[in-house]
Amino acid sequence: MTQTLDRAKGLRIGTKREPFVGYIRVSTYYEEKISPEIQRSSISAWAERNNAEIIDWVEDLDVSGRKMKRKISTAIKDVEDRVARGIAVWRYSRFGRSRHANAVYLAKLEAVGGRLVSATEAADTRTAFGRLQMGMAFKFAEYESDRIGEQWAETREHRRAAGLPATGGKRWGYVWHRRQLDEDAGVIHRERYEPDDIGLIVTKLYERVAEGESMGSVTQWLGRNGYQGTRGKPWLQSGLTRYMDSGFAAGWIRYHPDGCDCPPKDPDSNRSRGMDCPNRIWVPGAHELIVPEDVWEAYKEKREKARNAPSGNRKPAYVTSGITRCGRCGGTASAAGGATYGAGKVLIKKPGYLFRCSAMKDNGTCDGVYILRTVVEKAVRTNLRKWADAIEAEAAKIPQQRGEQVASPRERLSTARQRLNDRLGEIQREIDRQTSLVSRNIIPEDSYIRERDRLGKEQEGVTAELAELDQRTEQDEAKPADYLPVVRGLVDRWDITPVETRRSMLRTVLRGVWAYPKSTAPDGTETPAYAVPVTVWEDEPNLIGPRANA
Repeated sequence: MTQTLDRAKGLRIGTKREPFVGYIRVSTYYEEKISPEIQRSSISAWAERNNAEIIDWVEDLDVSGRKMKRKISTAIKDVEDRVARGIAVWRYSRFGRSRHANAVYLAKLEAVGGRLVSATEAADTRTAFGRLQMGMAFKFAEYESDRIGEQWAETREHRRAAGLPATGGKRWGYVWHRRQLDEDAGVIHRERYEPDDIGLIVTKLYERVAEGESMGSVTQWLGRNGYQGTRGKPWLQSGLTRYMDSGFAAGWIRYHPDGCDCPPKDPDSNRSRGMDCPNRIWVPGAHELIVPEDVWEAYKEKREKARNAPSGNRKPAYVTSGITRCGRCGGTASAAGGATYGAGKVLIKKPGYLFRCSAMKDNGTCDGVYILRTVVEKAVRTNLRKWADAIEAEAAKIPQQRGEQVASPRERLSTARQRLNDRLGEIQREIDRQTSLVSRNIIPEDSYIRERDRLGKEQEGVTAELAELDQRTEQDEAKPADYLPVVRGLVDRWDITPVETRRSMLRTVLRGVWAYPKSTAPDGTETPAYAVPVTVWEDEPNLIGPRANA
């Protein structure tokens, strides 16, 4: 009879079945999409055959094995807390396909005494030969990942030569016809894009922008008239700008140069390498254009003028621009103007009078917030004074060493990274020295094996520690005392510091300023709109939801 595991108390003595966590990962690559049901069934069958019990399931669905940020950490935490003996996977390739990630996570698992088992690959990882088999499986998994990557590169090159976008999929203003085989006629219908009824709207948008209308204005027009993108959602100005700048409707396909020397893609990011690089090339597409060439050229000229506008016109004019957030949806809140009539009914304009939710402005998907800019700035200044006093009071309690200088978060990260890299170098040199000694018969082989295993275990631990450090940012490492000079400088010299300088300083201290709308309590008491500045060492506040009545 299998005893139930008590997570609060950890492993019980005398359980007849070993508890394991089942880990399921479904890759983003189509040919690797082994369904979760198949993986779950195989792992459950392995547990029955091997007197084990799957106490929990951890799933990473549609996640690449090259990513570091996966839920596998949750499974390892169960082993660390002695809730489980190890992790069971369908195949070792489900554990990961990155050499670095596999080494890190396996080192973490083994460091807490855990085991990694495969339901479909017979390898007893408690033996040296079993660990060799597992290592070979990881090597083949990495090879397969590299091979698939090369195939995707060849596919993109083939699509480019055929005048098709790299990823296929729907394009606004066009009907997408997939590649199909007509078996009865023995004909292959090629993939193609044909203009649809929305094409006329797309053409009109380009013409309006080319004639001087702003992107914000045409985005609002689309929202008011109920036009949605290919995913059935209202357009945002940023998304519409990316679509129109791509030039697809003008008959062009935009690509990122293969030989570009920009940094490689971050495997943990959903952004492609080309999205963060300004280099672009345009090649003629095989589809029919719906925007005339002269309109496209006029549009590009208008957009280029907007990008190259004088910095005084393009830089944020207000200190909290770009860091103010909507307390309902969490999106950006942009500055907006107001107006009033003075004596003699003279219209007095008030630029930057308030902040309003961008989602509310662009497409009405959020009830949004209106808040006076003066309220936001007052909240920031009030909190800066409180933070400065609190940091100084806390620092006064800590004994200071004479001549000691407090390192910045960046310096601390750099120092810790250098220390770990130096230790890895020392370990490798010691392993090489031990190998040289045993090869010359200076030390016995059993002494060498013990020392090699000890050094190998330390090497895995240092590698895992270094990988964790690589995931940390300066904000993660930040302490309030690190920002005291910036906070005190803002408090003391707020009125004499230029707006752009104040804004840059605030961005180093704040995650953002969340603005919440006015509300009315059941008893009729009204609470005016208010702002909550949040520092980089604090967690983001909770949102109240995009809809007031949600």
